[in-house]
Amino acid sequence: MSLVDDVAAQGIGWDASFLPRKRAAEMVSDLRYVRWQSSRVVKQGDAGRTVADDPMRVSRSAGQVWFNKALSKRVAQIEERVCADFAVEPDHLESWQAVQYDPGGKFETHLDGGSFRDEPGGERVLTLLLFLEQPESGGETYFPELDLLIEPTAGKLVVWNNLLPDGELDRRFLHAATPVREGRKTILTTWSRERPVR
Repeated sequence: MSLVDDVAAQGIGWDASFLPRKRAAEMVSDLRYVRWQSSRVVKQGDAGRTVADDPMRVSRSAGQVWFNKALSKRVAQIEERVCADFAVEPDHLESWQAVQYDPGGKFETHLDGGSFRDEPGGERVLTLLLFLEQPESGGETYFPELDLLIEPTAGKLVVWNNLLPDGELDRRFLHAATPVREGRKTILTTWSRERPVR
């Protein structure tokens, strides 16, 4: 089965050779020029949605606005491919983010949706996660409800559906970035939304 078929049938799938490792390494090299900031967490509370630092997420992030021309061109090629494969309109994608996890870096168990329903773009439908750099150990993506541990192999694209057919959150896709024990993990990620966000 293809990645698209897996996501359609099971809600999740991955392509271990989506991107050649050499290309992934070139993208990591391009990330030397971005402005890294401490990663933050979106929280939904009584007062509405907030974005804040939280010890549950230990990493640094750089938004697409900081990508240089070479990296932007490579990301555009990836975006064109995933939009065609998954029938996603480009204007439904959030801006891409690069995220790096050093030893001890992690993101505890969370859902990618649940805080966006009242926004003009609506909820996050699909998560697209591309591993660019694999650590020497640790850094897996773990789905406890599925008892599924995905190795962070450079060039691997993982895609999952955050919503059930009725539009409610699919809690099977609760997931975590397990702590990196040695080396560094670098990913590129975005989310498709129910309506345009660009």
